[in-house]
Amino acid sequence: MKNVEEKAFVFIIDPDMVLMRNLTTDFSDASVKFWSPFHNGIERKNTVEHGRPFGQTYGFSDKWRKFVDQAGPNSPALEVDEREAQLHYQVGPPYIASALDMHKIVARWAELVPKVHAAFPQLLSEMYAYCLAAADVELPHEVVDSMMISATDAYGEGWDMIDAIPDDEVCSTATAPNKSKLPLPTVIHHCQSYGVGNVHFSKYLIPSDIFSCDKPLLVEPGDDPMSPDNAFMMKLGGERAALKPTMHKRNVFTTCALTSIVNEASLFFKLHHCKQDVNRVRSILLLD
Repeated sequence: MKNVEEKAFVFIIDPDMVLMRNLTTDFSDASVKFWSPFHNGIERKNTVEHGRPFGQTYGFSDKWRKFVDQAGPNSPALEVDEREAQLHYQVGPPYIASALDMHKIVARWAELVPKVHAAFPQLLSEMYAYCLAAADVELPHEVVDSMMISATDAYGEGWDMIDAIPDDEVCSTATAPNKSKLPLPTVIHHCQSYGVGNVHFSKYLIPSDIFSCDKPLLVEPGDDPMSPDNAFMMKLGGERAALKPTMHKRNVFTTCALTSIVNEASLFFKLHHCKQDVNRVRSILLLD
């Protein structure tokens, strides 16, 4: 039984993540980038295995160490210094581990979340608690930059892959990803706002009844979202924020991907649950 369990893996992602490619335990592809903050040829393992979990780089450095006392006076986490914390514990979802390792981490995580949240009742407390739990059970992670994109100006993410897409293929690659043609991050973590031209996307602005028979679909970026005429992002209040070329491309990719994904999911609902004719009109602008 133990041998079977060691061959099983658990993936944990956030609910505001969408998959752009299959989740995997193999990171040997040349497009994969690992977190190497000290630039000294740190060797990383390429596959998830028992005793070596993986996770995505998150930009909070070693801030979780401020709460290390919550793990108790004898916790191995107390021995983790700043360097090791950045190399192996600056991590967030997707979390990937063998089933046995993940059970060990999550059991301790569940104990530590209330304590860390009591000391730091803010966003990221549950992530700090995960890092603390992993250090407490002595399971350092291989930390991968290229699994995720989130904020368009974030470091330690897979934006290089987006920047390399030819301008005339940005939107089509986002709506119909083909990993054999262009490498892409595993997930879009849509925790921020995105937009290009008059089209905006924010999870907080999606209508609560988007999955209904009569509701229209979202407006998607037009035929030429990479045109210089579309190098701006609309904000609440009608303000137009200019986008420099790199930010323009990143916003085109995320906006095309996310509006398309929501529309695809909404259409799936309509076609499977609506008896009458369904509304297929793309007319919802989230800033209206």
